[in-house]
Amino acid sequence: MRILALLCLVLSVTAVPAQAAPIRCQTPAVSTFHTADTWYENLEFDGHTIWLSNLTGNAVEQYRLDGTLLQSIPLRAPGAIRKGPDGLLYVNFGNDNPETRPQPSGVVRLTPKPEVFIGGDTLSSANGAEFDARGHLYVSDPFTGLYEFDRRGALVRHIDLAYPNGIVTIGTTVFTNILIDPQSAIVRITGNRQTRLELGAPDKGLDDLAVGPDGKLYVTTYTSGELIKVDPWTGAHCTLLSGLKNPTAARFLPGTRTMFLTEASGSVLKVRL
Repeated sequence: MRILALLCLVLSVTAVPAQAAPIRCQTPAVSTFHTADTWYENLEFDGHTIWLSNLTGNAVEQYRLDGTLLQSIPLRAPGAIRKGPDGLLYVNFGNDNPETRPQPSGVVRLTPKPEVFIGGDTLSSANGAEFDARGHLYVSDPFTGLYEFDRRGALVRHIDLAYPNGIVTIGTTVFTNILIDPQSAIVRITGNRQTRLELGAPDKGLDDLAVGPDGKLYVTTYTSGELIKVDPWTGAHCTLLSGLKNPTAARFLPGTRTMFLTEASGSVLKVRL
């Protein structure tokens, strides 16, 4: 294992009771925005366009909301795409298995060409990402934990957590899905405290998640093929969609109740709540 100059935190852990107050799900309208013979890993909106991480195609793609392709930028194994506080797009790269390749992983910003923002030997497989209210960037690495970087890209802290995947923030509170967990857990991190929100056995293979306009979490489950709505504070949840083909990420079109959802099967779906 590589040696990292990190601030490792020992966090207290609690679990939310399994029987939380009920939450309602109404079946949304679903349509296909785009499909291709590839693995779509993540997405982000920028004005009236959408960016997609084409994981196996080693590129990030920009489309108009009518489905017209605008450009494709080469980038090896892209992961999460997020708009930063400076208005630029930040994209994880090297989102694959570090045991099978000796290549680096990190974060680039599009200026408009990819420019390395976080590189070096800190990350082994940059997967999920999100900015918090301070403009700090959180990046998940399922193999080594969760990382917090400041606006300059300097490492602030490393949270020792097994198999973190998708990330969202509400203020300065961080939520991350656990990719491999017998109780399908989301971990809420507030300061030095961890709270587990458990969706129950068997392991659903939680992938990414989004915060909706209602303040709820919308969680994609790669293994069970579901989109689950979760109360971020009580852990109450219900299944919004099932029968999906390896959903990887979801993101809401700003100012709307419409989310776009990527799948490893090559489809991008439009989900209207």
